Amino acid sequence: LEVGMFTGYSALKMAEALDEDGELFTCEIDPDHITIGRNYFQKVPWGKRITVLEGTALESLANLEPSFDLVFIDADKINYLNYYKRAVELIRSGGIIVLDNALWSGRVIMPEDDGSRTIAETNDFIQKDDFVWNVLLPIRDGLMVVQKK
Repeated sequence: LEVGMFTGYSALKMAEALDEDGELFTCEIDPDHITIGRNYFQKVPWGKRITVLEGTALESLANLEPSFDLVFIDADKINYLNYYKRAVELIRSGGIIVLDNALWSGRVIMPEDDGSRTIAETNDFIQKDDFVWNVLLPIRDGLMVVQKK
């Protein structure tokens, strides 16, 4: 499951790694991004493994049933904590959640905007979440990798 598709690059790479019968659901609200992504998906055999969920990510996530092995979050930063909380409900025990931009160019240290504050709050929430293990990788903008116990 991917939260935030943009042009579909991450979705394509994850779908390529799936088994033949694997499925990837990706949430995207922007019609232009959806068109661009679907264009790319049609050009490769594994593109058929990708289902685009159109609309807000929060609405799309609310309509999914728990069963996921992996959730990759890279969408609007203001909803990161909401996405994380729903992702924990949607993944199986042992499943992985990856949150991109966990360091947000260092702005999480002294956040001055809503997106930076939400990412900092999400990082703090994850650190205190007794139902997961986590590691923050200082790669580029930061990757928070979480495993559900």
